[in-house]
Amino acid sequence: MPQLGRRLRSLRFTLGLAPTGFAASRETGDPALEHALADTATLCGIPRRRVTVYRHPFVARKRPGSCPQCRAKAVDAPSGP
Repeated sequence: MPQLGRRLRSLRFTLGLAPTGFAASRETGDPALEHALADTATLCGIPRRRVTVYRHPFVARKRPGSCPQCRAKAVDAPSGP
C-alpha cells in the first residue's frame, strides 16, 4: 500500500493541488492548546477575536498540545490549487 500513497501524492502534484494550510493560534487567556485558524474562527469554533495568532502554520499531526477537533478537521480539509 505505500505505493498507493506515493501515486496519490504524485497525482496531486500533477494536478497542482496543495493541502489547505491554517495558521496556528491559541485561545487568549487559556493557551493550553494550539488551534487551527480559518478566516473568522478556529476549526473548532472559537471566534478569531478570542485567539492569538502565530506566524507558523498549524500542523495536523497528532502531537501533544494541539486541539483534537482542529486536527481532525484540518486533515479532512479539501486540497486546493
